[in-house]
Amino acid sequence: MAPIPDYSTHTDKDLLALISRDDTLAFAELYNRYRHDMYRYILTLIKVPELAEDLVQDVFIKIWDVRERLDIKQNLRSYLFRIGHNSAIDMNKQVAVSRQLFDQLTLYYTAITAADEYSQGELLQYDALVEEALNSLSPQRRRIYELCKKEKKSYEEAAQELGISSHTVKAHMTQTLSLLRTYIKNRINIPILILLIQKIL
Repeated sequence: MAPIPDYSTHTDKDLLALISRDDTLAFAELYNRYRHDMYRYILTLIKVPELAEDLVQDVFIKIWDVRERLDIKQNLRSYLFRIGHNSAIDMNKQVAVSRQLFDQLTLYYTAITAADEYSQGELLQYDALVEEALNSLSPQRRRIYELCKKEKKSYEEAAQELGISSHTVKAHMTQTLSLLRTYIKNRINIPILILLIQKIL
């Protein structure tokens, strides 16, 4: 059995060359080399540990996905941190826009929505759209959502059932609600949006 190669002394450039040839061990070395520093940096921008960890994972997934055509001229550390920075800023913008839109629509359309009557067919259509939105979630996030929103369990109860921390449940719910609002907003006419958001919240 051949010994496992030690890439700890390889330069970043050497690792990238190996990664471009599908070397998963070289990729693991690159990941371990930078993930802790990236996590600490992204956490200063995102504030939620679980979301910061998700973004770190996303950065390295992007690197792996384009490994065959990577052409990094600059310092690799700077390159990775720039991707992480941009991803964190984008996530913060999405959350801010989603919250702002929801607040504005709630104030403007609450009276209209309360007065509207919807046919059974329309309600089924809305239910289908909500289900479609839920299908876009990862299995873990969907399960957390269902426990907290459909089964009305507290974050602590959901955390105990799933064997994770309540802080992790809260972080996933924050991100899930933001993603669902955005998904709904992009697929439905404005007067109906409040009805659907009320369903998912």
